[in-house]
Formats: sequence, C-alpha cells, structure tokens
Amino acid sequence: MHDTVFSFHSPTEIRFGAGTLDQLHLEMPSRGWRKALVITDRGVRSSGLLEKLEETLKASEAEYRVYDGVLPNPNVHIVHEAYEIAQKFKPDVLIGFGGGSSLDTAKVVNILKSHGGHALDYEGGETVPGPCGPLLAIPTTAGTGSEVTIFAVVSDPQRHIKLTIASKNILPTLAIVDPKLTLTMPASLTAATALDALTHAVEAMTSIAAQPLVDLFCLEAIKLIFENLPKVSKHSNDLEARSKMSFASLLGGLAITNSFVGAAHSIAHALGGIYDLPHGVCCALALPAAMEFNLDYKREKYEKIAHALGASSAEGGIERIRQFIHTVEIPNALHEMGVRESDVPRIAQAAIADGSTLFNPRPLSEQDMRELVQRIF
Repeated sequence: MHDTVFSFHSPTEIRFGAGTLDQLHLEMPSRGWRKALVITDRGVRSSGLLEKLEETLKASEAEYRVYDGVLPNPNVHIVHEAYEIAQKFKPDVLIGFGGGSSLDTAKVVNILKSHGGHALDYEGGETVPGPCGPLLAIPTTAGTGSEVTIFAVVSDPQRHIKLTIASKNILPTLAIVDPKLTLTMPASLTAATALDALTHAVEAMTSIAAQPLVDLFCLEAIKLIFENLPKVSKHSNDLEARSKMSFASLLGGLAITNSFVGAAHSIAHALGGIYDLPHGVCCALALPAAMEFNLDYKREKYEKIAHALGASSAEGGIERIRQFIHTVEIPNALHEMGVRESDVPRIAQAAIADGSTLFNPRPLSEQDMRELVQRIF
C-alpha cells in the first residue's frame, strides 16, 4: 500500500449501544445544553418513542419544545416552519429525533439558525460558510446513517427535485445510536431503511472516491445487513439483530461521508423529488442495474463484495443482491409504484444532474441514465 493516500473525516462524537438514550440526562448539563428544540415526526410521537426522549430531557431539567411536522420526504417549507420555532425559542441545542428525514431537517434548521438566509441558499457542496451550533442526532431507524453524514437532503416542491446540501460544517455534534429505539419500526420501514444502508455500502465502496478504510466499513455493513435483516423481519423484537442493523447503518453513514455514492442514489433522488417515493425502496430498485452498468469499471471491488456474500464471481454477487432485495416485500419495478413511463426522460434528466452522479465509477450520459431508469421501470 506504499502508493495509497487517503483522508478520513468523522468529528461527530458517537454513543452507540442499547440504552444509550438513557444517558442523555447526563449529556445535556455536562455540555451546557439547557434549552432544546426536538425536531421529529408524528409517527415517532405515535409510537411512544418521543415520550422516552421527553423523560430523559425532563430528568436533565432542560427546557424543551417539540416540532413534529417532518414528513417522509421533508421539503423546504417544513424546514422553515421548524426554523420559525427555533427563532422564537432560541434553543442551546437542536435534537433531530427519528429517521433520516428528521435528522436532515434538523441539520438544515441548524444551518439557518447559525447563518440565516433560506434553505435554498445552501444547495450544493460546501456552501455553508462556517461551523453551525450544537446538534444532537438520535436515529430511530437503521438505514440512512444521517447521524454521522455531511449530507442533508430536502425537497423543493416548486422544482420537483430533491436538493442536497453537503458540508462538513453540518455534521452533528453528538450522535446517540440506541438500537432499542428501532424495535418499534414496522416491517416495511425496516426493509426500506436497510436497503438504503445496503446501497450506501455498495456505492461508497465502488465510487471514484473510495478508499481502504471505507472498504472495510462497507464490507462489514453488507455482511451485517444480509445476516440480520431476515432475522428482524421475522422477529421484530430481536435486539441483538437490531443492534447489528443499527451498526451497519452507522458504518454506511461513515462510509458515504468519506466516499460518497453513485448512480443508484441519483435515480432515487430524482424519483423522490418528482414522485415523493420512499428513498430506500428507490435505491433498492436501482442498485442491481447500476452495479451491472458499472461492473467492468469496478470488477475487483464487486468480486470482494461477492466473496463476502458467498458468491464465486462479481456477476454472482450482483445476482445475490438482486435476490436478497426480492425477498423483502417491496415493489419489484417502478411502474408498480405509480411511475409513468412517459416520465422516464424527465427522471433521467433529474438524475444526471444530481451530485451523486459525479462519483459513479463509470461516466454516464443522459442516454445511459435513461436506459438505466427504463431497465427498472
């Protein structure tokens, strides 16, 4: 490895393990956090998880407010609703509590709280001018890894696109990853988020920015997902398997922060912006086709993935992943999700413009992207 050069960045402090949420009442005063704005969604509230967070906030004697208006694909209007509350309440810390949508919304609110302006002002890479205020990320799903990523993705309803903000300045201060919080996830959400994590691992390992440390994270995440998603699908209260899924998600988040993703994510972002479809499901539909498209450019990496899955060839590994995705109860094609074939060119155009395309191992033309979308239609 004498000619290998890479950098790895992860300043977020991580608390991982079952029951770590219970430590929050000690974290808050030790960091001088006396006022907190919790950003979450109504699903988290109805599941009873929000009560657990409120209990530990009360134990810390912190004053807090809750915004629970986050949607599965949050848009800039939701961000600004939460920001208005932050402006009035003036919290010491923002707490993103929920899935990737809640965590991403909290990141963008934190940008506005720290630097002002409008969410659309920060679209793109390294547009955030400096550090942001304290942000605590507490995931209740196992998939996005948003608690340790430099990304925040929100929708712009006017343009029907998902816009990505990418900056080291938006990384959470602290991530509390408590697998107990994932026990209430329904089977459909468990599967969708796990497939998002799987796509993170495969694409980060094969991107043009891939590097050896990330490869280790990705291979471990892939194996953990293959071994444990079937377990939690059958026994939702299997805390050991849930813990391994949370760890796989965390590894995937660390991976994409340092090596980024590729064409499958570009397509998923386009579909999310135009059709408001579940991100993990869209990633899963696009992943095998993207792998086949990239195969000759990253064959050695795909062979490593294949061997980790017990397959003898890169092609066999891709087929193993396709079969694994089909074992999960999600749609098998875009038309089953209400996507119109007449929109394939529009989807391809949005996908080719997505920043993730830049890191795909094989260069894509708009025609290439159109053919990829058509393949999963």
